[in-house]
Amino acid sequence: MNGPIAFGRTLRALDADGFRISNLFLVFVLALLGGWVWWFVASGVPQYEISRDVRIEPNRFIATFPARVLDHVRPGQNATLQLDGATIPAKVIAIGMDAASGQVRAILLPLTQSAPPAAANAQAAIEVERVSPAALVLRASGRANR
Repeated sequence: MNGPIAFGRTLRALDADGFRISNLFLVFVLALLGGWVWWFVASGVPQYEISRDVRIEPNRFIATFPARVLDHVRPGQNATLQLDGATIPAKVIAIGMDAASGQVRAILLPLTQSAPPAAANAQAAIEVERVSPAALVLRASGRANR
């Protein structure tokens, strides 16, 4: 078979092919990539401040945080309390600054009516912000303000 004859057959084969499967695959890949980019820029990943200094009182919890969290914690924010493996949803109802220790005290109201179990190990986590994965990458690379 000569070169010009084979080249002519190749061109006829390309003209006859509609590239339907290739085009569908390309559209699928572009849609998948677009969805991932949208998630990377627009979704929110919760960021928490955690305290292991939690005092249990009747119908409330008082958690002590470092002073740096004062700007991030506000009444009404969601919180969770972990008491020896049990997780209790809660809300921040008040914030106070302890002048002697320079720490922030948050009063957390549990969202359940049942009495909290007695716990040896307690931990409070307050959701302080939601950040996109893109912002987290920029923070990690040092290109974004904290």
